[in-house]
Amino acid sequence: MSSGKKTKGKISFLLSHKERVPDEFNRIAHGYDLATSLSQGYQEDLHISAQRMNLRGHEQVLDLCCGTGKSTQACLYVVPQGRVVGVDNAEEMLALAREKFLREQQEGRVEFIQGDAMNLGFPDETFDAIFMAYGLRNMPDYEACLRGLYRILKPGGILCLHDYFLADHWAARFFWWVLGYGIIVPLSTMLTGSSTLYRYLVKSVLRFLTPAQARFLLEKVGFIETQAFPLKSWRAPILHTVLGRKPFFPS
Repeated sequence: MSSGKKTKGKISFLLSHKERVPDEFNRIAHGYDLATSLSQGYQEDLHISAQRMNLRGHEQVLDLCCGTGKSTQACLYVVPQGRVVGVDNAEEMLALAREKFLREQQEGRVEFIQGDAMNLGFPDETFDAIFMAYGLRNMPDYEACLRGLYRILKPGGILCLHDYFLADHWAARFFWWVLGYGIIVPLSTMLTGSSTLYRYLVKSVLRFLTPAQARFLLEKVGFIETQAFPLKSWRAPILHTVLGRKPFFPS
């Protein structure tokens, strides 16, 4: 079998067996931060989405699918008197996150836990806010995942999804296809030594929800006050913040 066919086979397997995606993140963990650092606005966008939660600064936040901790940094910035729990299922990515935040862990401001976003063991109504960057798209069942997040949010708590929700327009899809296969895949492959995860990334985004579909799904689960906001400049058609709040008194 040719290498091209093998790669296509791996990507098809990942799309239908998303529980194996953490294995691919483990393989590229050593080059992940470098690859994302070359993506214009990557860290700034995370900070913008975190700020859109409009937190007071003392909350307990779950940073779900925290990876190497770039989203953790954004969450810490908006809760200077609070606490962030980072959860990820890729142990190599999590190891890098732990190395970055040694002081914050010693101070009790951050804790990192290896865990499956589809099967979180936290008690009901544990967190004031949940920040999930580039994570929902990798779940095998979007609705089941969101129901689990709804359960562990306190009444009035906010859920923030930061991801490649493509605008519902052919131009956004075409833009993403060109960006993905023309820049993301070749550059990230060169930096990490593997193309599988990044080819999967492009295809998973093309199959993912639009901002309107994401809001509809949040409302189906029970969230209220749902909103979707684009990120800045050229990323506006492809990258969005989607917010939803758990009601104080569920209907």
